[in-house]
Amino acid sequence: WLKFASCVMRLALLGQKDAMCRALAEVAHRRRVHHVEVIVIAPPEQEGPYLVRDAASRYGFDFRCVSTDAELESTLRDFRPSLLASILYPRRVPQAVLDLCPDAINFHPSLLPMHRGSHTQFWSIFDGDSVTGVTCHRMLLKFDAGATIHQVERPVTEDETALSLNKKLAGAMEECFAFVIGLALTAGLPAGEPQPTGDFPYHPRRFPNQGFIDPAWDDCKIERFIRAMYMPPYVGAQCRLVNGTTLQVVTLQQYNDVRTTVAVD
Repeated sequence: WLKFASCVMRLALLGQKDAMCRALAEVAHRRRVHHVEVIVIAPPEQEGPYLVRDAASRYGFDFRCVSTDAELESTLRDFRPSLLASILYPRRVPQAVLDLCPDAINFHPSLLPMHRGSHTQFWSIFDGDSVTGVTCHRMLLKFDAGATIHQVERPVTEDETALSLNKKLAGAMEECFAFVIGLALTAGLPAGEPQPTGDFPYHPRRFPNQGFIDPAWDDCKIERFIRAMYMPPYVGAQCRLVNGTTLQVVTLQQYNDVRTTVAVD
C-alpha cells in the first residue's frame, strides 16, 4: 500500500486559463501519495467561463472566486497556506498576502529577466529572440522580480507566431510546474538565484503602435510584428489605408500587396 508523506502541504493556487487547469491536474496526480490540502482561487475576469472552477470541482479542490484584495487576504488568512503559487494570475498579489506564507512563487511565461510583464509571446517574436520559456520565481510585491527557482526553455523558430508559441509555452509551463511542485513536496524549495541586473524593461498590457504596423519599419520588423500579433480569434496586425479604412494582415506579402495604399502619418 502507498503511504502518505507525514508532512502536510497547504497549497493555495491563484490563476486562470488552461495553464491553471493543467497545474490542478498535476496536483491531483501528486496528491495520490502526498498529503496536500488545496484551495483554488481565480479572479472574476478569468478567461474561459467556469474553466478553472470546473477543473477544481473535478479534482475535489475547494474553489473560490475573489473580487478584491481584502477578500483574497481574508480567504488565505483562514486557509493558512504553506505554499502560495500564482499561474497567470492577472493581478498584483498584495504584500499582506505574501506575508501570510513562507513560500510564495509565480510561474511567468518568459525567461526572466527577459520580458517581464504582459504579452510575452508577442515580445519574444517581435524582438527576434531565438529562445524563450517559462520561469518559476519567488514572488515579491514588484512584478516578476524575485529570485529564480527553475526555468524551462523552448526554441523560437523563424516562422513562429503568437499562436504557435503560446502552445509551446503551455507545455513549458506544465513541465516547470511539475518539476517545482515535486521539489516542494520532497526536498523543499531553494532560496533561488537573484535575477541579473540591467536594462530589462517591463511590458505593460498593450501592443506597440496600438497594434498597427508602422510603415517606417523595415520589412524584417514588419514581418516579425505580423507573426507576433497572430493569435486568432484576437485581432491581429493592422494597417491604416489612405481611404480611412483599416485592414488586418497575416503575412508580409499581404501587406506588400497594399503597401502603396497605406497611410503614412
